[in-house]
Amino acid sequence: MTVSEGRRVLWLTLAAHMLLAAVVATAVSVLITVGVWRYAEDDARRSVETTGRQVAAAVLAPMSVRNFLRLDELARGDLRGRIWPFLQAGTVQRVKVFQVQGALATVVFSDEPRAEGLSGRLDSQIATRMAVDDVLVQPAPDDAEHRYEAGLPGSRMEVFFGFRDADGNDMRMELYLPVDVGATTRQTAMVLLPTVLIGLAAITAAGVPLSVTLARRLQRDRAALRAAREYGLAASELARRDLARRLHDGIIPDLAGVGLLLQRAQLTEQPWPRHREFLDRAQHLLAGEVRQLRSLLTELLPADPVGQDIETALRGLAVRIRESEVPGPGPMVDIAASGLGPLDEQRAIILYRAAGELLRNAFRHAHSHTVHIRVAATDAATVTMTVADDGVGFTLPLPHRAGHIGLRLVQHLVEDNRGRFTMTSTPGAGTTAAVSLPRAAAPPSG
Repeated sequence: MTVSEGRRVLWLTLAAHMLLAAVVATAVSVLITVGVWRYAEDDARRSVETTGRQVAAAVLAPMSVRNFLRLDELARGDLRGRIWPFLQAGTVQRVKVFQVQGALATVVFSDEPRAEGLSGRLDSQIATRMAVDDVLVQPAPDDAEHRYEAGLPGSRMEVFFGFRDADGNDMRMELYLPVDVGATTRQTAMVLLPTVLIGLAAITAAGVPLSVTLARRLQRDRAALRAAREYGLAASELARRDLARRLHDGIIPDLAGVGLLLQRAQLTEQPWPRHREFLDRAQHLLAGEVRQLRSLLTELLPADPVGQDIETALRGLAVRIRESEVPGPGPMVDIAASGLGPLDEQRAIILYRAAGELLRNAFRHAHSHTVHIRVAATDAATVTMTVADDGVGFTLPLPHRAGHIGLRLVQHLVEDNRGRFTMTSTPGAGTTAAVSLPRAAAPPSG
């Protein structure tokens, strides 16, 4: 990863981190505000009910000795005098007493004289709930029946109490008590939100290094995957060109020569010994080309099962890689396998491919004199292969160069099969790679 790419990843990560933190902070603030609002509503109901009961305890007793259907001005003045201290203190904003006759409710007394005589249908839910509870609390509606309460300051709730007057008439006392849910919500939120947001800010700041580390690791993994794809495409192209070159320069001309020899043998008028000479030369050329074709196929995938004799398979692989990678004799390759017995073919193929990539890397880059390959059973369930060379070595971790992408592919291949790939190297002191695999493949899931 270049410096500019690193800075870009850093800024993008910080921007995403801050955006996520802002979204979380907003969501938490909204949830806290909604929760505080609901709590403030519940608290207002409890407070209104408590206050309503206190007012009712003071005024219901003198009300129950009155006949509200025959109230004179003296009785009305007495009742208004009893409720006046609560109105003056702001504890109560309005008082109504209405008579219930079936579904009809008629106001028979109020501190607002204009409301007396107004009638309306009694809400069925209120009637049902009043039949069950001795007190009912609900928000004051905004409708024509409550037009005289619309001019009162702030918001309010209604508290209903049922009682019977002196003549046994079914009556309801309705108190309007002020509430301020919004102010309670704001005050509570102003206490809670700063603490919560400071905590979120601290968590966000503490999470920045982790986010940056994860983002950089993800960027490195993406770069490695991109390089692996590019390496795979390049390797495929090189393999295709190498096969085309070997077919064009060797096998195809020789096969064409065989055709010419056979044609010449067919057309010549010379005696049989001359025919035999042509046929022997054609047979010799065909045998050589068959061997080359078999060699090409074996380089792609060994013809014989690798797991039966991994040592022999690796020796053949080393010979073919030396011939294709090194113009001269090349490094000496020492191969030994011990205590193995037959291996699971899938495990053996993975070792075979890993050894091929490690040998190519040693031949191309290490400038080594000797490469040692050892395959042995670590225990009853694990087999380990080590490939060690005495070349130039390098500084770990693996440098991001094309020549080492194959080693990353080996690492991913091994790890994908529940194995472990390790490498140790020191500049000037060679490189040792170790591949450990379970002896058997993982059973299919499900």
